[in-house]
Amino acid sequence: MALQKTIILDNGLTVTNAYIRIDTINGYKGGLQISVNSYAIQADFQNGKGYLEQKLYNFTPSVADDSKNFIKQGYEYLKTLTDFQDAADVLETGQTA
Repeated sequence: MALQKTIILDNGLTVTNAYIRIDTINGYKGGLQISVNSYAIQADFQNGKGYLEQKLYNFTPSVADDSKNFIKQGYEYLKTLTDFQDAADVLETGQTA
């Protein structure tokens, strides 16, 4: 899974329909840090090109037996933030929401 939305980079450039994905997760059940990378298009990520920007976010995951995996929880957390409220889900082949 990933997200897609128009973003404005720190240098002022606008990227329409940027491909945004959680790259790494670090931490423990009391708190996780997620590294979120933005690419111009999905193919840039798939072809190993560098990301346009990287931002770090922190959240506390659920560790209940029926909770979603940490990556899915990370995307759900991102979508609660103002920066990602209008982001669209990008599902990979075989994925469901």
